Amino acid sequence: MGVDEASRWSRPPTARGRRTREQMVEAAAGLMQARGIAATGVSDVLTATGTGKSQLYHHFGDKRGLVLAVIDHQLARVLGAQPRLGPASDGDVAAWADDLLAVHRGGDGPLSCPLGVLSSQVDDDPVLRAHQAAAFDHWRDGLARLVSRGRERGTVGAVGDPTVLAGALLAAVQGGLMLARLARHVAPLEIALDAALLHLGVHRPSPSDRPPHEEREV
Repeated sequence: MGVDEASRWSRPPTARGRRTREQMVEAAAGLMQARGIAATGVSDVLTATGTGKSQLYHHFGDKRGLVLAVIDHQLARVLGAQPRLGPASDGDVAAWADDLLAVHRGGDGPLSCPLGVLSSQVDDDPVLRAHQAAAFDHWRDGLARLVSRGRERGTVGAVGDPTVLAGALLAAVQGGLMLARLARHVAPLEIALDAALLHLGVHRPSPSDRPPHEEREV
């Protein structure tokens, strides 16, 4: 099943079908984030949701179709935590970085990206790899729009292709989160983001520069 073909599994015609599909995707996403794709079997998802194999195959075609849906789900989850990437955003890249840091400072578990953790697990499947890459392209494109708006407002000083600059931001997020996960501390992510913002000509005030009500504990 190709990436385009996967879309035909994504539109259940009834509300009940949509609820069942969403329940299965959410359960699979949680299991795959915790265990990995290979270690999560179809039977694990069926047990977690109380659904049958015929329902899974009806909604997704096969396990690959389910993983494609999980990638889409995790992308939506990641973008939902970054409202400044939306079309109505004010283009404040420094505020976007603060928002992202606040999300990861507030987590109780190991720091990680719900989408990024899947990347090393799709190498052997060209369809999954292409879908994962497209998800990251979508995220990068949102960052590119944010960079462009910031440049228009004069808050981004760097010149160059906004897509390339956004790619540097996204690489900082992914690398910073990997190191933060190992350290069990958000500091590596903050360092990586500050370095990327410096490259963009963006100043993100340090905690000592902010009014007391804006400070957040690390």
